[in-house]
Amino acid sequence: MQDKMSGLNSKAFPSYAQPIQGFQPLKAAQLCAFFASLSKGHIEKLKLIKLIYLTERKFLNTYSEPILWDEFFSLPHGPICSATLNCIDGLLFEQLTSQYFVRQGNRNIHAVKIFPREDLDALSEAEIETAEFIWREHGSKSASKIRNYSHENCPEYYELETGRRPITYQEVLSAEGNPYSEEIAEEILSYRSLIAEKY
Repeated sequence: MQDKMSGLNSKAFPSYAQPIQGFQPLKAAQLCAFFASLSKGHIEKLKLIKLIYLTERKFLNTYSEPILWDEFFSLPHGPICSATLNCIDGLLFEQLTSQYFVRQGNRNIHAVKIFPREDLDALSEAEIETAEFIWREHGSKSASKIRNYSHENCPEYYELETGRRPITYQEVLSAEGNPYSEEIAEEILSYRSLIAEKY
């Protein structure tokens, strides 16, 4: 496998798909590969992006920081991590993501192999444990059932027929009753620039 970090700056991204400062594409690619591997190497895109959102949501509410440093949006089919979805769709960091997964049509994602834990070294033990928890809770569900779950159990989600609407970190934290949601969200925003300088 080629250098995992290759391709991070090799492509001019479409203006509508520019990732937010601090976004972690390697972690996003490895998290996609993690869930695809648990699903015998292939997984529906809708199911994958919902599992990733629920993982990020759970981790944020547990550890007061994100895994992917992504942006959240409400879409007609539920809440999503925006840059991660753009990676899945091949709009961002494709040289990097192709080391972990490939798309088959518009609906399915295939891992390039079944990844053992040691090959997903960008993800911490706490991040993997959170993803495993979400898989135990939702991995057996169909894509449509996870979609419905996200509509019904994520209070920060705003129902839409078309378009998209931002979901703030404060809204995600407040939805779970975190009394420090405003302070944590402000810390995340201020820390983005420091994270971005490392990559």
